[in-house]
Amino acid sequence: MGRNNLHLLTDKRALRQGFPLALALVAACLLWACVPPATTLAQEGNRPAAPRTSSAPAVRLGAADHLSAWIADWDLAKGLAEWRANKGLFTSVRVFAAYFDEGDHPSLAPAWAAALGNDAKTVFGSVPALLTVVNDVVTPSGKGNKLKDPELVRRLVSSRQARAGHIDELIRLAERSRFAGLEIDYENVAAAVWPDFSVFVAELYAATTARGLALSVVLQPQRRYLAAPMPAGPDYVLMGYNLFGSHSGPGPKATPKFLAEQADSLRAIGLLDATSLALATGGFDWTEGKAAKQLGEAEAADLVARKQLQPSRSAPDGYLVSRYRDEAGKNHEIWHADATTLATLWQAARTAGFSRLVLWRLGGNSPSLFPWLATLKH
Repeated sequence: MGRNNLHLLTDKRALRQGFPLALALVAACLLWACVPPATTLAQEGNRPAAPRTSSAPAVRLGAADHLSAWIADWDLAKGLAEWRANKGLFTSVRVFAAYFDEGDHPSLAPAWAAALGNDAKTVFGSVPALLTVVNDVVTPSGKGNKLKDPELVRRLVSSRQARAGHIDELIRLAERSRFAGLEIDYENVAAAVWPDFSVFVAELYAATTARGLALSVVLQPQRRYLAAPMPAGPDYVLMGYNLFGSHSGPGPKATPKFLAEQADSLRAIGLLDATSLALATGGFDWTEGKAAKQLGEAEAADLVARKQLQPSRSAPDGYLVSRYRDEAGKNHEIWHADATTLATLWQAARTAGFSRLVLWRLGGNSPSLFPWLATLKH
């Protein structure tokens, strides 16, 4: 990261290659058309929506939510297969994702809409499911898509009226499929917009609490995200990865030093206890030290086996490192994580002060990962 979150860029390209985006957006529009249009809070004079019940308790994750994971819409089948194979392992789940149309309105990804229907509990039972909302603008044709769009965030949070209308839409979207809460993953927020974004988080937390919904906010490991206090109340998640990635040459996604630095930054603003750490599975295959292809753990292990490579293990982060030359004579370098890598990083994170783990992501992992995760429950 320098540190931009680029894991979505790589994965979403795979999504758009996997099935026609236009068909997916048509499905989303049809789903949206079946729902009566919501009157926004701005149109109602900023009157807050009434709680679902007069005694609806706010869902709080906190310390009890010690092991969570994301499942992405573009790898839904594999992600859900790993979820179902490890029932009872995770204390919450994060449904990735809701995206925005060109009118700045969010909607659930079509694959998730089809899987969940009108009740996330049909898939996840009593495990709290959070809807992750991402500042990606997706067009019907796929042309002009904007990933991690800072201008979108500016439009959504720069005035009281804009924030009120956006908060109303977010809550209605979460309640439509009976999610336990919302997760805001707005990245590349401009420094000038950050004060308004902080106000938005505070206002959203007040609104979600009134509706009995949990709220989580994803933070990038960047100075503007970690140098100023954030509103108390929400749960936070720090992206503890992509130290090296598509934006750089070969190297580990995270190191103990990197994680310790992030913990120190969070501690300085009094946010460490409220923040979970996200660690990423898989890795990258760099060609000639430049172009990088993202690999899931199973993909990386399969490539290493096919090439009959003998990986070394990087110290002190524990990544598996392999090198080979392809048929065109180009040199490749693979860095990928396995259960040993994640155990090494998590031990360093625990020493630094983190106590809750979120996994990016389910889908494409080796079965050997889950016995290690199970040890975290004890």
